[in-house]
Amino acid sequence: MENLTLTSPPDRNGTLWSPPDRNGTLGPWVDGGVPYKVVSSLLLLVICAWGIVGNVMVILVVLTTRHMRTPTNCYLVSLAVADLMVLTAAGLPTVAESLFAGWVFGRYGCLGITYFQYLGINASSCSITAFTVERYIAICHPIKAQFLCTLSRAKRIILLVWALTSVYCVMWFYLSDLQELVYDDVTVVTCGYRVPRRLYLPIYFFDFGVFFVLPLLLSAVLYGLIGRILFLSPLPAEPRDKKKKKNGASCRNSCHSSSTATSRRQVSARAPHDARNGAAKSPKTKPHVSEMTTDSDISAT
Repeated sequence: MENLTLTSPPDRNGTLWSPPDRNGTLGPWVDGGVPYKVVSSLLLLVICAWGIVGNVMVILVVLTTRHMRTPTNCYLVSLAVADLMVLTAAGLPTVAESLFAGWVFGRYGCLGITYFQYLGINASSCSITAFTVERYIAICHPIKAQFLCTLSRAKRIILLVWALTSVYCVMWFYLSDLQELVYDDVTVVTCGYRVPRRLYLPIYFFDFGVFFVLPLLLSAVLYGLIGRILFLSPLPAEPRDKKKKKNGASCRNSCHSSSTATSRRQVSARAPHDARNGAAKSPKTKPHVSEMTTDSDISAT
């Protein structure tokens, strides 16, 4: 491999930090070659483009449609903004670094891109956690949700999440810087960390615990409670079942009403017939009674 040296502006001390090595170098420089660079760059570009388009559409739909402005969608917009930040700050610079085999954005680009990477990741984790808590309250405590899960409260929570994560990620301005990686036949400048590994690991594990482990455990517990409530609660009838029940009830009511009307018609039709029969029978019986009375009177006389 030909001798290649990638240079970049030095830091404020005038030198670039290079990791210590017993032989003074990191060994031979291993380059994936043109096929690897092309394939990896295309995959990253497709993923970034697809993610950027999808998240932008989510943001535009929620912001331009009035009835979509709900507390749940506010958290989804916050998550979409955080994902956009990660895609643009982590995905696109990686494509350039893969193509040019080194960092090409300079020292200030290294500081800013590192800051926005961690800001997007941490804000995304906090947005998912806030969304999970909001869903738990809405499903398991629906009465309290009418007062707690409001649009104004969701906006305040999102602003608080972004404010806290923005302040927390300021430390990466002091922890990241350019690195000079010296190999046997090439020197590569990358965006790395200023502090040594023994100081960086505690910061890494603290960040991992606060923004990954704790949200994961909290989400697991809350979704378990949500699943328990949904499993124990009776499921509502489907629209088809409701329609069938409604049709059956209406059929029974119509049958009952029709039978009642038929009975009434039969009674009303039978009453004149009985009256005519009674009227026809009464003249025959009355003379019989009068004749009996007359015979008795004659015999008595």
